[in-house]
Amino acid sequence: MRLINVASYEVEEFYGSAVPKYAILSHTWGDVEASFQEWTSRLTRLRKMKRPGFSKVVAACRQARAEGLRYAWVDTVCIDKSSSAELSEAINSMYAWYLQAKVCYVYLSDVTDHPADNIDALDMLRHSRWFSRGWTLQEMLAPANLVFYSREWTLLGTKNALAVLIARVTGIDEVCIHKKKRLDEYSIAQRMAWAANRQTTRPEDMAYCLLGIFNISMPLLYGEGSKAFRRLQEEILKVSDDHSILSFDTNLSDGSLFAHHPSVFRDGGRVHPNHALKLTAPFSMTNAGLSIATPLIQTLSPYWVLAVLNCVEVDDDNNNDKMQRSVLCLPLFGKDKRFMRARTPVSLISKRLDAPSLEARDSILDLTTRTETNYFISYFSRVYSVYGTEMDVAMKGFDLGASKRSHSHRGFMIAFPRGMAGYHLHAAFPARDLHRDISFFIPTTYSVPNLDRSYISLALDDDGETPPSPRSEFPLVADRGILVFQNPTTNPPTFVGIYLALERPLLARWTAKVIPIPASLMMLPDPPDEDHILNTIDAQTYDHPWPHYDLLGDVIVSAGTRFDPIGGEPCKETIMAEIVFDADAVLRERDQL
Repeated sequence: MRLINVASYEVEEFYGSAVPKYAILSHTWGDVEASFQEWTSRLTRLRKMKRPGFSKVVAACRQARAEGLRYAWVDTVCIDKSSSAELSEAINSMYAWYLQAKVCYVYLSDVTDHPADNIDALDMLRHSRWFSRGWTLQEMLAPANLVFYSREWTLLGTKNALAVLIARVTGIDEVCIHKKKRLDEYSIAQRMAWAANRQTTRPEDMAYCLLGIFNISMPLLYGEGSKAFRRLQEEILKVSDDHSILSFDTNLSDGSLFAHHPSVFRDGGRVHPNHALKLTAPFSMTNAGLSIATPLIQTLSPYWVLAVLNCVEVDDDNNNDKMQRSVLCLPLFGKDKRFMRARTPVSLISKRLDAPSLEARDSILDLTTRTETNYFISYFSRVYSVYGTEMDVAMKGFDLGASKRSHSHRGFMIAFPRGMAGYHLHAAFPARDLHRDISFFIPTTYSVPNLDRSYISLALDDDGETPPSPRSEFPLVADRGILVFQNPTTNPPTFVGIYLALERPLLARWTAKVIPIPASLMMLPDPPDEDHILNTIDAQTYDHPWPHYDLLGDVIVSAGTRFDPIGGEPCKETIMAEIVFDADAVLRERDQL
């Protein structure tokens, strides 16, 4: 390690434990900076001493000398950048050098002691270029003692004193700024989000400036462009089991398996590690793609599954005392355990884990199986080349066409977080509203039942007869339908209905209920009349408020998760309807927690 002797300005070299205490400078580069070759030439150093690139080095040395330190380190003059080997070693050591420094001076060349009228000094600090550069992220986080100085080298404050301001500007947890929490206690997505709005002059440096943030070492290959950021993620995978590295928006990224830039993790600050009851299964890159094992949520489509990641999104913007958590699910397209990440209808789904209201307190909100499936996530070109024609059919299902779309403000995505337990879909009413190839049920048939409250308790008769409905002033307008599932392994076959309804207008209530379906009704020689079925179900399902969760026998339906599909396809708002057919097993698992 090379250090500047603050008395003589000569550069000296130290190794290992012989490195003395030193100050270190953090700054943004200007158009002309001092170099190692220029600084080590005494004549050149004296001739250029008053130029900005040299004067800030001299000022840092003077400040260190005033604080009783004998040495200082400045990146521009302590690294011989003409040596690629030395440059690589220095960049891989940079975080450690800032961490071990006795003090770090932050020189803000764009913050002056003499601001224009009506400009607050703290506002100037808040908008300093220093907060937008990639390299200054680790330079801010590593040192325990960091001090800000203006262009005139006037003290502005310490990192600890300005922690609230820094947290607001950078989005970094104030606890982390105070170094009361280790970097590795934050998810990969959170740390990527810290760099999301930062820039570097060279594209490779967007990866290299994060090596210390992730405690990674890797060779430098200037000229590889954005491939450097992909290499960084591959290196992170070797030492981390954090799935949040996959929690970026594929619609914002040039790549689907790995992100091309930290900017696609802009919302990653809300993604926290999920401290589960068991260790995460190992995952790694192979020549077939990313080999990984997670719980998989099935859908009605043979080409679409949801991978449940080991990280949670925390919503702390609500007014409740308790934060709302959602587990992140990764939509995947493919077949035979070979998948690619989806861009349509959405690249990530946040599935609710916490009850948003008191009425849901007794609900089992996490219905996902604990059983993990081994599979591969590969690149689009590899998966599409094998299943291209089939995938086209599945993905084109999201485009319903203008005539259908005009009525499709909202719909349900049908999911089975524990598989179907021997059940299969028997029928849908109305059948035209089920889009099985994409696992969406988008009700477009509305009803205005005007039901009397005494009529709500009506149950289906075994013969399917519907008693006449008394009328009252109790209006309801809703798009609704029912999915009927059959278990053929019982004698007689067991049928169960899932009633799904969306109250108009847009953004109004929705509900999901489990409805017993008499076998005699489904096994009639002639198919049941759709209107008869729907009107009968309407009679026994309306109450206030509409629940998002229902349990009947061994069947659970939960519809507490909503998301907005990209581009409004296949509908503008989607509610995820999770259906479970083994409620007893879910209850046993909950009791074991």
